[in-house]
Amino acid sequence: MIFSLERREKKMKKLILCLSIIFFAAFHSVSYSQYGLSDAIVTSVAQGGNITITDPHTNNSRTVFAGLINGTVDGNITRFYCIDIARYLNFPDSCHKDSAIANARIVYILNNYYPYNPNPAGMLANLNEEVSATQLAIWHYSDGVDANTETSNATIKSRALAIIADAEANGGFTNVITTFSIEPSLNPDDFYVKTLDQNGNPIAVNNIQLTITEGTLSTYTVSTSAGGISPDVTVSGTGTGTITATAMCMIPQGVTYACPPNSQRLVIASPTIGRKQAIADWGALPVELSAFTSVINDRSVTLNWTTSSEINNSGFDIERKISGSESWSRVGNVSGNGTTSEAKNYSFTDRNLNAGQYNYRLKQIDYNGNYEYFNLGSEVNIASPGEYSLNQNYPNPFNPSTKISFSIPVSGEVSLKIFDISGKEVAELINGELNAGFHTVSFNANGLTSGIYFYRLTSGNFTKVMKMSLIK
Repeated sequence: MIFSLERREKKMKKLILCLSIIFFAAFHSVSYSQYGLSDAIVTSVAQGGNITITDPHTNNSRTVFAGLINGTVDGNITRFYCIDIARYLNFPDSCHKDSAIANARIVYILNNYYPYNPNPAGMLANLNEEVSATQLAIWHYSDGVDANTETSNATIKSRALAIIADAEANGGFTNVITTFSIEPSLNPDDFYVKTLDQNGNPIAVNNIQLTITEGTLSTYTVSTSAGGISPDVTVSGTGTGTITATAMCMIPQGVTYACPPNSQRLVIASPTIGRKQAIADWGALPVELSAFTSVINDRSVTLNWTTSSEINNSGFDIERKISGSESWSRVGNVSGNGTTSEAKNYSFTDRNLNAGQYNYRLKQIDYNGNYEYFNLGSEVNIASPGEYSLNQNYPNPFNPSTKISFSIPVSGEVSLKIFDISGKEVAELINGELNAGFHTVSFNANGLTSGIYFYRLTSGNFTKVMKMSLIK
């Protein structure tokens, strides 16, 4: 485990849900690696066609297939869209383990457009064009593709832009339904299993296998009724442990599959049945989260979370990693409220991020040093800048150091120089090639006298000059 079980017990045991197939909810506490058990095999093209776009990873024009892909999950037929334009896919291809969910706006598109919704508002008469436009809109959120760069078909471009506008307006808080979970019962020694379909309606699932790492269960096999609820299962002989439930259950649209290390990532577009696993910690935890969400504003991400109760809570470390990497970095800390039974709201803003996809988690720390993790349920996507910009340095006035930030929409040669009021160059901060994105550099004015200085950014056909003040 990655957190200690040396916790102060409450009288009522509580189950903190971990989802092993995907990050279904806005947050979950993590004790183990969260990978599902189902395998996908992609077999052929379903609908769609070639489009020509500017590839955001290379900034080159590229003709690529955009559309639906036929496949199966554990032998059951489904269809996929692509969420990784940087890699290529072969037919047949296999071993795509379900590991996460797409971001909220992609899930919104999957819920409201073809094929799950066979007749979305504004649907194009040509199904291949409709599917290509939907794929282009999904790439906008998964890879930062600018739909305006599509040059092969004006109808597809226009439809993709309409889908993106709809997702921007309505899809920011869309979540994949939790279709398989372990839930606490009214009796503090009992739990039950809950099963739902892709719309959140109860469904029956047979032959659910149960295990626990400590103690014993009153039964090790249950089934859920048409109401989606299993009989209660009693835990005895332990106050802590890990309960696992495994079954063939509904896998809803929005679940992603990846075949490491070099194949594309895919996302389910049509619900299907596959093998899934739910994991829950049995016992009391010191902090219970009731919400964990993110809001993107340009290059900043604001994380908001709410606790329903806290025991011995020193605070939260906020950790971030680049999506697909294994390395987490601590980017901030927020103090906790010790012990309280009242709901508490927290917030943290991570600023000046480069373009890319990020994962966030909270490391909740007790006063005695014990800790546990809560993961944000979806990736955060910071889009590449759409235009050149040069911002006012901060702080300004300054002494002796300041920061200068700017953005470039395409990779290329960049020059950033400092001049005094007579026009004499006093410093060269950048002279070379930079990747497209947001950039910040520091300028130290040690050795310069107080006064007005100018800084000039040049890249491609773009040039801008701004003024700053050094006061010593």
